Amino acid sequence: MFFDKLRAGAQGTVSKVILVLIILSFALAGVGSYVTQPKEEVAAVVNGEDVTAQMLENAYRNERTRLEGQLGPQFSELLGDPLYVEQLRRSVLEQLIEQRLIDQKVQELNLYASDSQVRNAIRELPEFQQDNQFNNERYQQLLSRSGITPEQLRDNMRQDLSRQMLLNAVIGSSFTLEAEAGLLDTLSRQQRHAELVRLPLENFSNEVTLTSAQAKAYYEQHANQFQRPEQVKINYVLLDASAQANAAVDEADIEAEYQANLSAYTQPEQRQVAHIMLNKGDDAKEKLQAIRDRVMAGESFSELAQAESDDVFSGAQGGELEWMEQGALDPAFDAAAFELTDINEVSEIVESEFGFHLITLLDKREATTQPLAEVRDVISSHLVQEQAANAFYEQEQRLAELAFEFPDSLDMVADELDLPIVTTEFFSAQTAPEILNDTRVLTQAFAEDFRHQAMNSDVIELGDNKAVVIHLVEHRDAAVRDFTDVSDQVHELALADKARQLAATAATELQQAWIAGEQAAWLAEHSLTVNKLDKVTRESEQDGAVLSALFAMPTPTEQTPSVRTLSLSDGSQAVLKLNAVITPTEPSDSLARIQEGQTGIQGQREYESLLSALKASASIQYRKLAADDNF
Repeated sequence: MFFDKLRAGAQGTVSKVILVLIILSFALAGVGSYVTQPKEEVAAVVNGEDVTAQMLENAYRNERTRLEGQLGPQFSELLGDPLYVEQLRRSVLEQLIEQRLIDQKVQELNLYASDSQVRNAIRELPEFQQDNQFNNERYQQLLSRSGITPEQLRDNMRQDLSRQMLLNAVIGSSFTLEAEAGLLDTLSRQQRHAELVRLPLENFSNEVTLTSAQAKAYYEQHANQFQRPEQVKINYVLLDASAQANAAVDEADIEAEYQANLSAYTQPEQRQVAHIMLNKGDDAKEKLQAIRDRVMAGESFSELAQAESDDVFSGAQGGELEWMEQGALDPAFDAAAFELTDINEVSEIVESEFGFHLITLLDKREATTQPLAEVRDVISSHLVQEQAANAFYEQEQRLAELAFEFPDSLDMVADELDLPIVTTEFFSAQTAPEILNDTRVLTQAFAEDFRHQAMNSDVIELGDNKAVVIHLVEHRDAAVRDFTDVSDQVHELALADKARQLAATAATELQQAWIAGEQAAWLAEHSLTVNKLDKVTRESEQDGAVLSALFAMPTPTEQTPSVRTLSLSDGSQAVLKLNAVITPTEPSDSLARIQEGQTGIQGQREYESLLSALKASASIQYRKLAADDNF
């Protein structure tokens, strides 16, 4: 249909599962990946189909952006670990491979989303919504900015929905027996009666003494706790365009910029039209001519559009379309719409790629141009930034040349470009100064070949028109810190360890005494008391270690008491005695919800099994990619 480009979708709802899949597809691959020309370099080959390096780069960048928004500053710290970065890239690549396997299975099964499903899904995308309704102008603008045609969006949406058809088939076939859900229902409401004795760690800390020899022995036995990470000290020079963005702009330059880009400050003429469209057929043109005759005889264009138009979306609105600019639609339709001069004037029959049309002019807005006074500040700011960017680019080129021509130090770079050389203290990948806390900088700073070459790095772009060149001053291997440097920490940890050992021994003694029925005397001797735990459920507010231990304990019998020791979250020890287990016999009102939830979990397992099976039977080749500083 012609106005698929303007109005994607039919009436009805689209499941949240489908929308989640579509949004995930955009988030993973990025809008740009749909139209970006892939590089020849290949990241993986899946059953003979390439997953290109460009696809991986797009997906990786979007995943980084998503995680940065989700985790904030914590994510920047994670990016300081090259191993984490590599694991993240591998995870993204695995997702792309899984997506490709799903697509291949969809094609094998000839699954295909219908036009109406595609239209509905596009209309429901939140990116195209305004006031909870599909907005055609927003739709057109977003596609234009992204460089995507409506056809490309439609095809990729169809691919997403076709995938969802496979997933629905897998997940929809899952089920959970009522008896299984009933067991989970009763277990989730089970109550347990118990007694708990806490053995606070501080009770034993006062009994502990430590000799120098014992401290030294603890240090040697737990050397990994006192490890100093690999560290570097570097010199660097930073080039920052923002330091240059303060130059004055000549008024003549502002005027020239305004005149050269007048179209940017001009709102083109806009028109709102209504149309009646008939699909192409043997008698379509004759039928539309008859409709035109009725309009010219005085019948309502709007009512005829509702009754006769094959474009059901606009027809429901009396044929009314969104405001349009010249050149936005099919050439024949566009030309006819802008030839109309008077409100309510009706065109002759227009043939477009999609059918035959009658068009009437509803309203028009004349082209308007903002005066220079209104946009002067915007232009001035733009020119300042442009000048700074140009100056930055020139200096960056010279920075690269000097760093390469004089590789043994940064002195020549600093002298010619009038940039200060900054020397850092020793830092690890986790404690880098803020300006250097960038994956590309840290990868270079800790690279073995960079250490051995003892030369300036290449220019490393940091984004926001910032660039840096680094030079290694000194490197420290990861090593165990000297005992004298960590003696206080060793002493503290060794004392705590001995206290934990004493507490664990005491807990075992109490466990045995409780089993033998002699706990009262032991508790009195150690001035400890019993805490009653009545009607404890899995949701009770208790130490997580207590709940986990309590609901893992076997039901006691007269011959076999159920008693165990455990460690609490604060390091203290405890002894727990289970006295009774109360399990409901009747189902709760949540049985249906539990059954539904378990069915969903089972469906997820079956989906994961499908992916495992597809991977097991697939031919997947991973290719080693050339180093990319952008990752």
